[in-house]
Amino acid sequence: MNYCSIENCLKPIKAKDLCAMHHQRLLRHGDPNTVRPRRVKQVSNCKWVNCTNASITKGFCAKHYYIQRVMGPSQSNVT
Repeated sequence: MNYCSIENCLKPIKAKDLCAMHHQRLLRHGDPNTVRPRRVKQVSNCKWVNCTNASITKGFCAKHYYIQRVMGPSQSNVT
């Protein structure tokens, strides 16, 4: 069985003498050795007045997002 041409990679070849992972990196970035750092999600508090819970969706925690969605923006208690 043939292995990937990248140093220290012992995965089987998919195409162009590269394993599936390195072949995908070649297609996406033009270089099979490219490693992109993962994005870190920014943590923020809920936009609701006096709520210190972490925001989940559209700046609100789960409880206040539900209230915002059901009652509408005119009934919300947003700062």
